[in-house]
Amino acid sequence: MKQSEQDMIDKAKALLVQQHQAAKAEQRLGDIHSHLNQLEDTQDAQSAALDNLFDDMMRLMNGQAPQTASPQLAPLAVPTFDDLEPVQVSDVSWDMYLAELDTYAARYDVTGLDDSFAHLLTARQRHNLATTFKEEFLLKEAECDRYDYMIASFSGLAAGLIDSFFVGSPTDSKLRSWSDEKVDNVVIKFANLVWKQDKKNGARLRKQPDSIASAIGFLERRFKVNYDARYAQDLKMGEATLNMRPSDHHLKSLAHAPDIIGLFFSLLDQFTGKASFVSDGRLLRLEPKEDGTQRLQGGNLLAKLFAGFANWLGHLLSDVSGSSGVRGHDNGRRGAGIPLPFFELFQFADFGQVSHIGKTLSFADFSTKVFESGYDARHGVAMAVPVVFNELVIRLLWGLKSLFYHKNGWLESIPVGNKPTLRKMLLVGHGALCLTDGMDAYIRSGNVPILFATRLNYVAWSRFAFASMQELKHVLGKDVYDWKAVDTHLEQEWKKLSGEYY
Repeated sequence: MKQSEQDMIDKAKALLVQQHQAAKAEQRLGDIHSHLNQLEDTQDAQSAALDNLFDDMMRLMNGQAPQTASPQLAPLAVPTFDDLEPVQVSDVSWDMYLAELDTYAARYDVTGLDDSFAHLLTARQRHNLATTFKEEFLLKEAECDRYDYMIASFSGLAAGLIDSFFVGSPTDSKLRSWSDEKVDNVVIKFANLVWKQDKKNGARLRKQPDSIASAIGFLERRFKVNYDARYAQDLKMGEATLNMRPSDHHLKSLAHAPDIIGLFFSLLDQFTGKASFVSDGRLLRLEPKEDGTQRLQGGNLLAKLFAGFANWLGHLLSDVSGSSGVRGHDNGRRGAGIPLPFFELFQFADFGQVSHIGKTLSFADFSTKVFESGYDARHGVAMAVPVVFNELVIRLLWGLKSLFYHKNGWLESIPVGNKPTLRKMLLVGHGALCLTDGMDAYIRSGNVPILFATRLNYVAWSRFAFASMQELKHVLGKDVYDWKAVDTHLEQEWKKLSGEYY
């Protein structure tokens, strides 16, 4: 537990004890007020008896008989109260004060110290908090009208047409040159950034990278890793078998994946000196023949983890545009890039039967052929274009409709957060995009599996799957909350309580 969190818990404990003291003081004031009322009633009765006695005395002086019996005056009872026990605050340390709080709580059986924040709230406050929580964070039922469905459907259809005519497959994509150029520019800029930093730190470097081939070459030398084997003969195989070529080694090496799985296996391989590959649906942990173990820099574990992350990221950028040897020739070859995020998981699908050029392949082997066709991260940039277009159009039109048609305020019309109508529109829009993409892939593939697979938009189907999961949680679950929004809200409130905003 962080020290700031423990401080907040200790402060809540102090508030709870103070709340108990305030309740006892309020109860004592109530008892005193009750006794004062009793004394006031006794005094009124005595005053009335004295008045009656005075009247009888006047009658006796006038020779008349008294009319009242002898009064029975109740004695005045003055109650005594025990002193309220304080908790010493001044002239003690914070730890001593906390110890006194525990002593006080044990003596007077103060409950709720284990969950001080909940007991600090009244029943009414807890009810209001629960009501507000449900209103703000509960995934509400979407109430889409026909215009919402029309907007989502037409946006998805337009995005599908963009995907069909401009994205297509890696071999005929009209956005191929554009996406390759954008990725190349990122690699060149990153290489120059690293080169300048190394030069500033005293490294003996000559020519600054000025082309994609020189940038890749510099990054390959700068971010060497032990798991970058191109052939199976580069590894100590033993009894294991691994069918791997330079064109698919980025797919079969798990550390080359640009996702959390790739980061995990990259750090694992760098720390252990081994390399992780997938073959025939099985994970293989092999040792390179040459001592390519990266000596991670840093004097502690955290520093070594950062160095491992930097190596992973830098090596990915050295591979995303192909190798320096391939890109150094003007023959139009793109080289083998890196796979799309989580595409490497298909390597574990060593089952099924897919026809390819007269052969029957498993899903794992078929996904390798798809990757070798250019279906890599560079093509993923092109595939993201219609998806981003679809997302932005739906969100923009939803916001405008909310603002001008439904007359909601500006804050309510911002197309982010827990908006059930927007959630349903995104599901419909991305579903329309995927439907168009699937029909286009089926028609243009001519019933050839490899052509069908390479024309499918992996990014669009991933986004549609995510939208479907969001909607499925609401349909199947009861009182399902938007926990991402809850976490964001709690983090903001915690910063306010911790004083980070002051």
